[in-house]
Amino acid sequence: MSSVNVALYLSLFAQREPDRAAVIVARTGHSLSFRELNDASDALARGLIAAGITRGTHVAVMVPPSLEFFTLVFALFKAAAVPVMIDPGMGAKNLGVCLEESQPQAFIGIAKAHLARQLFGWAKSSITVNVGRTRFFCDHSLRSVQLAGSTAESSTLHLDVDADDTAAILFTSGSTGIAKGVVYTHGIFAAQVELLKTLYGIEPGEVDLCTFPLFALFGPALGMTCVVPTMNFSRPATINPQLTIDTINKYQATNLFGSPAVIRALSYRNVHLPTLRRAISAGAPATLDVIERFTKLIHEPRPSGSGDSDAPLRSRLVFTPYGATEALPVANIASDELLATRHLTETGHGLCIGRPVPGVTVHIIPIDDGPVPVFESSKCLPPGEIGEFVVRGPIVTKSYWKRDNATNLAKMHDPATGEILHRMGDVGYYDEQGRLWFCGRKSQRVVTEHGTLFTDQVEPIFNSHLGRTALVCVRGRPVLCCETGLERSNPPCLWLEHEVMLRNLARKNTLTQHIHDFLGYCGSFPVDPRHNSKINREKLALWAAKQLST
Repeated sequence: MSSVNVALYLSLFAQREPDRAAVIVARTGHSLSFRELNDASDALARGLIAAGITRGTHVAVMVPPSLEFFTLVFALFKAAAVPVMIDPGMGAKNLGVCLEESQPQAFIGIAKAHLARQLFGWAKSSITVNVGRTRFFCDHSLRSVQLAGSTAESSTLHLDVDADDTAAILFTSGSTGIAKGVVYTHGIFAAQVELLKTLYGIEPGEVDLCTFPLFALFGPALGMTCVVPTMNFSRPATINPQLTIDTINKYQATNLFGSPAVIRALSYRNVHLPTLRRAISAGAPATLDVIERFTKLIHEPRPSGSGDSDAPLRSRLVFTPYGATEALPVANIASDELLATRHLTETGHGLCIGRPVPGVTVHIIPIDDGPVPVFESSKCLPPGEIGEFVVRGPIVTKSYWKRDNATNLAKMHDPATGEILHRMGDVGYYDEQGRLWFCGRKSQRVVTEHGTLFTDQVEPIFNSHLGRTALVCVRGRPVLCCETGLERSNPPCLWLEHEVMLRNLARKNTLTQHIHDFLGYCGSFPVDPRHNSKINREKLALWAAKQLST
């Protein structure tokens, strides 16, 4: 392919395997073959162009995973328009801020989204074209636009894009700061497709159960049949485990991509998932207990009569890629290697996230909260020293949309190569084997008179004994919060037992011996809206401050 437009991958598979299913919606059983998806997105793209949605048009997309979602996004790529993807879980107010910032000229969504657009006045100064499933609060329906495109004289699709042309604006979840629009180019999308295919050995003909909408788009581009499960995609932690397992088995899924919340929910089931070749858990670090439990679900059983009862099980693996919306994937580790490092994680070494993926380089620079505009290799830290991760490679985005200050804080220029590097905002180090170890978010470190504490070095020391904990800072003091599993009505003595155990554990490790404040949190910690997995430590710190003030 001379062009880097990801939509060309769909056209390629439509020619090679036209009748194989590209998308299946599990709830209804409705599906589109690769040929049908390609033809439908061609027609819709022509209709969108005729309606004024063409090259460079910003289009807010608020359609949940469905046949329409896949058709629409590939149509937008074929029209060389720019989809603006915002997580609906962030709430109406934050959605409005993101839409006002991205200034979309078109809005395509379900009826609920159009009603909210009218009620809250989302981006009313910029939107000129509205498209919905029906004409409810809209100028056009998707059906009428697609019909117009299928019956009109053949018009030229805008497949001829350059690698540096803007392909989409994907907003971060805002879980560790304000949500920002990350500018994706067509070249970055194409690089991600090739990298995912190589990294995980994904082959055409596989079946992907995708519980994360943005990754779902890679399924057809990789030649996989994408099965859309029945779930609330804005609340992945609420997924129905048995229904999801039944869907995996019914469609013989070979690949599962999900947040740690999804992997966790499924890991408690006592089943075997024989068709899964791999599971990919991303969005936040998954606990080692969850990874271990889920790995057992996809072990390939030893053939009967093998005669060697002590032979290790040949296992399929859980992969935990590391990255962010701004750069993904950056590093990768498989469950066998990850679990082999468990004893180090639980004694304060951080979480091993593996080695950088092919074509990507990760540097470690000294921690600095201000801009560092120029990359200097002489300042990179040696193995063992904790600093900030800085990434270079074909999957690195160059800027945020209309947020120059955020861009200046997060990006660096390498004068030697001309490349733009991304500061991940995460801290960690290299070990002597060339593996990266994640120690936490830079903004969530706790600086004390006895040294700096990093969340993902401290918390695992306690997690294996008492469940999930979270380190926060309150007025310069390190405070460890613990999900107790207790209700507020429980006798205080039950929490005191937990607290005694936490204090004893803290004293035994030099990293944690100066933590003196421990708080029991009833219920579940606040988490990010997208993956339901990242602890919102900023919000938790406000709660802890109130507790310590009473």
